[in-house]
Amino acid sequence: MNFGARARPVNDEATARATLLRMGARKWLAVRIAEALCRIFVKFNKVPGPLAVDRNAQIRILVIEYWQLGDLAILVPFLRELRRTFPNAHISLLLNETLRRFLQGQGLVDEFIPIRVPWAQHLSRWKKYSPFSSLWIPFARTILSWRARNFDFAFSGRMDFRDNFLLWMSGATRRVGYGFAGGSCFLTDIVSPDISRPHRADLWLQLLEPFGSAREDDQLAFRVDDEMREQSADFLRSLNIEEHTFVIGIHPGARSPVRRWGDDKFAEVANVLLQDTNVTILWFSEPGTETPPLPHSRCHSVSVEFRKFLSILARCQLLVCNDSGPMHMANLLRVPVVAIFGPQNPSWFGPQGPQDRVVIRPEMWCRPCFDYCIFDQPYCLRAITPEQTIASVKEALTVIRDGSFVATTDQSRMAVAFGERSNHD
Repeated sequence: MNFGARARPVNDEATARATLLRMGARKWLAVRIAEALCRIFVKFNKVPGPLAVDRNAQIRILVIEYWQLGDLAILVPFLRELRRTFPNAHISLLLNETLRRFLQGQGLVDEFIPIRVPWAQHLSRWKKYSPFSSLWIPFARTILSWRARNFDFAFSGRMDFRDNFLLWMSGATRRVGYGFAGGSCFLTDIVSPDISRPHRADLWLQLLEPFGSAREDDQLAFRVDDEMREQSADFLRSLNIEEHTFVIGIHPGARSPVRRWGDDKFAEVANVLLQDTNVTILWFSEPGTETPPLPHSRCHSVSVEFRKFLSILARCQLLVCNDSGPMHMANLLRVPVVAIFGPQNPSWFGPQGPQDRVVIRPEMWCRPCFDYCIFDQPYCLRAITPEQTIASVKEALTVIRDGSFVATTDQSRMAVAFGERSNHD
């Protein structure tokens, strides 16, 4: 063995692909071939010099994030920092047309550009790229209309060849993104990721570091206006839930079937909480997919439209849920979560609060599978027992009770939660 041989130098881009995307050699080869073909038609016009601009300039900025609710929630810290960095900019957000109401009233975006991107609408690989999809024509019309808007900057933190292509199609003067996963020819300014900060919210924020911006403590805050607070108060009064009541939300749903732990297991957790504490449980479900909660006077079914759901969720002191959009929404509302993780990587998409808990079987070698399970069922979830989740919930409740968590929870609610159970239950 030749111990004197020089070590092979580390390829930073290859390391980023392996650690941030788990992109294998075959997929990377396909991406390189696609990029080589694109370079024939795309003029590479990287702008020299530092990425600098007058922060008070009245510039036009495009941000691209057209995926699902959780992805849009992850984007919120970036949008807040973008607004802080460029207070006079006109910020446009390309987003899933069904989620426009989510950010209304937050003061983060000046213009919403709704779109239905074909590959973001389905879990089926065939449906994502079917040439017969009716979505392609309106999709093409939308992206071709961007150039007339004369964007100065366009951002995408997706680390995706397709998103970099959309940045190029925007016609923006400066196009800022990550090039290590392909599509660097579409960018004018390529940001190098810090792989020690792999969470997707942090990767978005790293795009702004060349501008000298820095994340502040309130980045996770999400504005709940007086109307939303009154909505939640009225709803809870209709269920005879008093203001001092300690409320735990349970949301057993998730968009992807392989991220659903199971209604029956969530019900076991709820049953133990109802037996051992005086908490009140709100059992959340999506409108049209209602599942009956436990037959108990302190367990109530909640199936409401999105903004009302946000207002009620903000009133909870804890949310128990899957890896899902509601988990990310709870983080933005500063509601502690106990999240059950299966096929996804919590270091990329997990809850970020110091009081949050993740329930996971870390020994599963196939994670992350990006919701394309190679088995007949997601054993990464099936192996998680109700006892594991109950232990995490009780640990989270203890942190809240001991005062390690400072938020809207007051001592009277904690006294109710950990006091003696009422006789009629």
